[in-house]
Amino acid sequence: MASTGPPQSLKRSDTSLTREGDQLIITPLGAGNEVGRSCVYMSYKGKTILFDCGIHPAYSGMAALPYFDEIDPSTIDVLLVTLFHFDHAASLPYFLEKTTFKGRVFMTHATKAIYKLLLSDYVKVSKVSVKDMLYDEQDILRSMDKIESGHVLGAAMFMVDIAGVRVLYTGDYSCEEDRHLRAAEILQFSSDICIIESTYGVQLHQPRNVREKRFTNVIHSTISQGGCVLIPAFALGHAQELLLILDEYWSNHPFVSSKIRVFSSLSSSADSEVTQSLYTALTEGVGALFG
Repeated sequence: MASTGPPQSLKRSDTSLTREGDQLIITPLGAGNEVGRSCVYMSYKGKTILFDCGIHPAYSGMAALPYFDEIDPSTIDVLLVTLFHFDHAASLPYFLEKTTFKGRVFMTHATKAIYKLLLSDYVKVSKVSVKDMLYDEQDILRSMDKIESGHVLGAAMFMVDIAGVRVLYTGDYSCEEDRHLRAAEILQFSSDICIIESTYGVQLHQPRNVREKRFTNVIHSTISQGGCVLIPAFALGHAQELLLILDEYWSNHPFVSSKIRVFSSLSSSADSEVTQSLYTALTEGVGALFG
């Protein structure tokens, strides 16, 4: 686990190659002892990889970035982005356009599509609330041309094999199928090292049906008493899931349904075109809506 301060400098010296290249180095440039700005540096056998490129949601401007000044971006061969959420991808335009990085960038097709929508909205909001902008709309558009993408929906894990050493980087993942996305596919392979998302690694959640019942009971009770419920869905994916839970509940409780108003913001509508074009990765119930 990383220390709370900046990591030891990982910039390459000007000396000739030594046997130090035989040492596998993995260093969090963010998200080591915190939630946010996921960015993990890995170097082995002369190859250098960066996993994710997020920002810290609690900070603004340069303070929100991973510790990029501790590495030499020009030495990184490939950057792998697991998903489009801010804490995994929002510093990418800065890294691609304002540093010396010249390597290749990979993410899934849906991540690339939603990345543009999400960060464009972030820039518009930031113009009001943040003075020291990290990048602008043109930086985002230029970064799109540098991103190579696959063809599956949403988040992805990356297995990297260098000289027979296999490293699995998970990013965010779920092995439980929800109402709009299938569970993560668990392939039969082994890795020598696993770098795993562990935000909730020491917590035990209640069963999904219990949590959903608590959620809908609070809404029903509040509306029955003449109150209002405001649900700030903070991230794409979470918004769609909540809307599907409510849609099912409304169908079975017409009284509640008649009191509901839905504000369709970026979180609930921005990825609808992507979702429709890649519906085969969704659960059967949701996929049938677009099939």
